[in-house]
Amino acid sequence: MRRRAFMSLLGGAAVAILRPYSAISQQSGRTYRIGFFGGALPASPAPSGVMDFGYPAFRDELRKRGFIDGRNLVIEFRSTRQEAGRLHADAAELVRSNVDLIVAAGPEIAVQAALAASRTVPIVMWANNFDPLSGGYVQSLARPGGNVTGLHAAAGAGR
Repeated sequence: MRRRAFMSLLGGAAVAILRPYSAISQQSGRTYRIGFFGGALPASPAPSGVMDFGYPAFRDELRKRGFIDGRNLVIEFRSTRQEAGRLHADAAELVRSNVDLIVAAGPEIAVQAALAASRTVPIVMWANNFDPLSGGYVQSLARPGGNVTGLHAAAGAGR
């Protein structure tokens, strides 16, 4: 499966978590906040000058469901291309700023940092080349339990 399709699925998972709020947000004018950990890959521009290949697909999927960046949604983008201590500090900062959801797209350290920061804020992961079961991040792929859900992609899968 191509990276854009994965990010659309990831956006769909985020929407599934935010869905109960969509009718309320249209009535109340509430702005929802997503903390997004992603790579710095060349392709389409993401916030703060960071480049991320799948970020536009993620935003497009949210937009299809009525979550529009700058109107009823704010996405706080943080790069996973930094040392672990800084990534953990970014995750803690996002939790303190009361994000509604954290998306951890890419390396295992993104999920570790998000979980270290909160066991209550929902986390949507894209487990890219690591096993979320053996890492203890989910109880099973079918029923993850806890505050983590998402996708698992292994290198070479589907080839």
